[in-house]
Amino acid sequence: MSDIEKKPNLQLTEAQQAAYDAIDAALNTPKTFLLHGITGSGKTEIYLQTIEETLKAGKEAIMLVPEISLTPQMTLRFKERFGDLVAVLHSGLSAGEKYDEWRKIQRAEVKVVVGARSAIFAPFRNLGLIILDEEHESSYKQDDSPVIMRGIWPFGAVNTIIVRSS
Repeated sequence: MSDIEKKPNLQLTEAQQAAYDAIDAALNTPKTFLLHGITGSGKTEIYLQTIEETLKAGKEAIMLVPEISLTPQMTLRFKERFGDLVAVLHSGLSAGEKYDEWRKIQRAEVKVVVGARSAIFAPFRNLGLIILDEEHESSYKQDDSPVIMRGIWPFGAVNTIIVRSS
């Protein structure tokens, strides 16, 4: 792993643990969950631990975040947990950088994609988890065609769990 120091899981609060347990019990099913919590309430740690379980099961995960949330701090948090298994896709990347990230996904060199809404098209072969952070955010919505975020998931994601938050 590059120069990023790997960080351990944080201890979940009782409420976080209850949410995590419900999601974890439903992994490998087509269930959808909605997590409510203000910024800083600990949803990201639930996501990270759920992604970890998904990876242990041999599956991949997509973490969709509003473009404005794709900060270096957010990216760092995922890379601290999953190292070089993370690809990041957003509009700030050059065409060459997007291509490089896409190829890593295609070659199965990464297992987690963190990105804006177009990351839903990441060419994973064994997708097990889609997380839609801040699902109420207007950047996910589109008034003209094609609509990509209205519950239609790619690649026959039949047994993929979806976690949304607001």
